[in-house]
Amino acid sequence: MLNPYDQTQNSSGSKFQAMKSSLKRLISLYIENAKLTAAEKLTLLISAAVMFITIFILTNIAMIFVAIALLQLLELALSPVASAAIMGGFFLLLVALVFLLRKPLIINPIARFMSKLIMDIGKDRLKD
Repeated sequence: MLNPYDQTQNSSGSKFQAMKSSLKRLISLYIENAKLTAAEKLTLLISAAVMFITIFILTNIAMIFVAIALLQLLELALSPVASAAIMGGFFLLLVALVFLLRKPLIINPIARFMSKLIMDIGKDRLKD
C-alpha cells in the first residue's frame, strides 16, 4: 500500500531537482551573457583605440605637410630663421592651448566614452 506522504516527498524532491537544474541553466546563461557583453565592449574599445591612433598619425602627417608649406610661404616674405621661429611659436601656442584645455578636449570625451561603454548595458538590452 502506498503512503500519500511518500508521493509528495518524491514530488517535492523532483520539483527541487527541476528548480536546481533551472537555476544552474539561468546562471550559465547569465555567465554567457556577461562573456558576450564583455567581448562586445572590448571590441568597441579596441576599434575606437585603433581608429584614434590612425586618425592621430594621419593628422600629424598632414600637419607636417601644412607646416612645411607655410614655412616655405613665409620664407618668401621673411628670412628663413624668422619664418622657422614663427612656425615654432605657432606650434608652442598650439601645445599651450591643448594643455590648458586638456579637460574639455581630452579627459571629458574619454570619460564619457568609457562610461557609455561600461554603463549602457541596459540600453543595449532594450534594443534587441
